[in-house]
Amino acid sequence: MSALDKFLAGWSFRSSTPDYEPGDAIEVMVTGREGDTAVARIGDSTLRIEDAPADAVNTRVLVAVDTWDGSTHTGSGTYRETVGESAF
Repeated sequence: MSALDKFLAGWSFRSSTPDYEPGDAIEVMVTGREGDTAVARIGDSTLRIEDAPADAVNTRVLVAVDTWDGSTHTGSGTYRETVGESAF
């Protein structure tokens, strides 16, 4: 193994368009609202969150993914609980 291989061992790039499966539970930051629905943007992907509290914007929430379209990088999920506040 070369010195470069050792240096780069374990490195990987994060995708700006992650993929999820229905049933996955993920923590996301709620970035806004579209009408009555909370929205989280994860990289270039969008997750609409049903049943989120009205004051959920700028909070970190646990969401159960209900649907996910890997070709458009959009989906919907159900709010489970608030797990944190924004650091800003």
